[in-house]
Parts: sequence; C-alpha cells; structure tokens
Amino acid sequence: MNKRTHKSADPLGGARYINRLNKIKVLNIIRSSESPSRADIAKISGLSAPTISRIVDDLLTEGLAREIGEGVSQGGRRPTLLKFSDRKNFIVGIDLGTTNIYGVLTDFEAKIIAEVNTPTCVQEGFASVMRRTSDVIGSLINEPSVKEKRIYGIGMAVAGLINRTRNIVEFSPDFHWHNVDIVEFLSRDHHYPIIFDNVTRVMAMGERWFGLGKQFKNFICVNVGYGIGAGIIIDGKPLYGPLGMAGEFGHITLNKDSLVQCDCGNFGCLEALASGNAIARSAKTRLADGERSILFDQCGGEIAKVTAEMVAAAAKQGDALAWNVFDRAMEYLGIGIAALINLFSPEAVVIGGGVAQAGDILFEKVRKTINARSLKMISSNVSIRPATFGLKTAVMGAVSLVLNEVLSLNHDKGLARS
Repeated sequence: MNKRTHKSADPLGGARYINRLNKIKVLNIIRSSESPSRADIAKISGLSAPTISRIVDDLLTEGLAREIGEGVSQGGRRPTLLKFSDRKNFIVGIDLGTTNIYGVLTDFEAKIIAEVNTPTCVQEGFASVMRRTSDVIGSLINEPSVKEKRIYGIGMAVAGLINRTRNIVEFSPDFHWHNVDIVEFLSRDHHYPIIFDNVTRVMAMGERWFGLGKQFKNFICVNVGYGIGAGIIIDGKPLYGPLGMAGEFGHITLNKDSLVQCDCGNFGCLEALASGNAIARSAKTRLADGERSILFDQCGGEIAKVTAEMVAAAAKQGDALAWNVFDRAMEYLGIGIAALINLFSPEAVVIGGGVAQAGDILFEKVRKTINARSLKMISSNVSIRPATFGLKTAVMGAVSLVLNEVLSLNHDKGLARS
C-alpha cells in the first residue's frame, strides 16, 4: 500500500496538537506554581524559551494568565512574574439539593464572590425546580458587585444516576426524576457551557482540586445526606464506569431480610438504613409506636417534623431512642465503608453531606466499625476525615468541573461571555 495515502489531510494537524499539549502544560504550571517567570516555566516544562514566550503571550491575550510584577534578578533583567487567570474570569457553581438550591459565583481560585440559597420545592416537579435553578444562576451572573466579568461556564452537582453518553439524569430517586435533560432546559435562558455530574462524584472532585484530595491520588468521598453515594478517585481521576453511573454506594444491600424499602424499590439498601432520610424515618416510626424521647417535645408533638439533624442533636444529649437510632445507622455506614476500603484500598475516605455535620458521634462509630470489619493490613493506614468544606463541598466540586475544562483548554471562548 502506498504510504502517502496515510498522510494527514491537514499537514499542520500534528503541529497544532503538539502546540495544544504544550499550552495545556504551561497553563497548568502557571496555576500550580507560585508566581513563576517564563524562565521558571521553561525549566519545569523542558520547552524552549521561544515556545514559552509564544504560549505565554497567547495566554495573556486570552485572559488565562496575567503579569503581576517583577521578581528578583538572578543577574541581568528582573523577570516578569505570572499568575493564573486575570481578574475578570468567573465560574457559576450550583449544588442542586433536594432541600435547597445553593449557588455561588467564584473566581478561578474558587474564592466565593457571591452566593444564593433558595428552597428547591421538589414536590412542584422538574420544570419548577429548573426555573428556580435558572433564577439562581441569573442572580449570580448579574451580581452587581463585580462590574466586569467573563463567565466561563456553569458547573452543577445533581443527585441521581447520570448517563454521560446521553448527558441526562436517567434516574434520581431523591427527586423522583426519570430521563430529564437539565442542560436543554437551562440553556434556554443561559448561553454558557453547562457541565453537571453526580453530586458525590462532584464532591470528590472538589476535594481533589481544592481540599484534602490534594494530598492523595487514591481516595473515596462518601456523601451521607438525604441519600448515600461514593465518589471514587483512582490515580487522581474519578471512576465513572461505562455509562457514568459508578459509585452508587447507597444501593448495595446490607440487610436482605429488611422490611425497609429504599426509594430505588429494593429492600435493605444502605441508603434505606443509614441515610438522613432513613435516620429520620426510623425515629418517627419509634415515636409513633409510643417510645419516649425528648424528640417528641422538640418537634412539638408533630412527629412528621423530626429530622436527622434533630436525632443527632438528641443523641448528643444522651436521649436513648435517638442514640440507638443514630448509632445503628452509623454502624451500617461503617460496615459499608469497610467494604469499600477492602475493595479499593484507598489512602483516605472523606465523609461529607448533611449527616456528617453530626461530627464526633458519626466519626467515632464509623471508625470503630471500620476497625472491626475491614482487613487490618489494608485499613490501618487509611485516613478517615470530614469533608474539607463541610456543606459547601458539593458546590466547590461544581466549580471544579468548569475549571477542569478551562485547564484542559476544552472551554469555548465564544461562550465565555462578558
């Protein structure tokens, strides 16, 4: 076969590809280094000085880098120092929760400039939730405290099974959604790149970019809120699976004989036994059966108002019913996490979500159960930590979704609008 038939139709294709890789390398060096000069970047990257100069000039023009002054001379002219991103670049992050829609406007260093929190009102249906989300996004984009800004995208954390092939939420038991298209709906009002993913995987990415995940290349983020999920990071990258649905930790069966039905339809799921919803439901059932507890007074006799947060607070006060409910739920959680540790041998397990805000009574029980249920040679060096940003972990992860696209040069500059 004539080898000439294999020549690229675009003779510059190879050169463009190499230039793109070099540009990504330089951009990431500028972000991760402490005010490097062009000479510093050349030493770190191994690229030639003319190549560095050309790429840096491009990044300055595009607003992805800025000059911040002069450094100390090493003999000769003082070097010009660089910093990642100019001051006009911003990202919108959204944590779409079942209780609240929490949104932030941040710069490229994840500094929160503005934030909005509004009730989700899941019961009103998908369209209503999307309209509320659109309003939150609009408020952040039009934040008056920042006069000049380019919005590079909208990142979102969403509870549910995300089909990455079809780019839809295929199923969300928390929202009771089936095959909904978030991007199509929100794009009617907001013409920016919209990137979304499962909330727990997004939390893991927030930790990877801005939190404890900086220390670890292999860790698991467990989200314990209304539901339960796991974001699994292997060699610094999230585990998706072929359809993007990996990490449904809450739907492993821990008690096959349980009479407690999960929102997914199965019985005895970890989520049905240890989530915030499960904790509240168990306490309500026992109160309705006539068991005594300070919870009855705290809810004013309206048992339906009992929450997992109230159960945790009552448990800390020594209430027997609350302690028993919470302790049993955390034992199930610990058993599940012990299985994850045996399977993946992570460096750390980060626990976040609303239930994790209970603090020591959660972590003490979980650590004790892990020690009893996992293989010592695997678990002995695993660090069990609370999420770095508390209840803001998901929204920090949402910001990281867009920032990752920027640092990979996958963003569309035409959609980064002023």
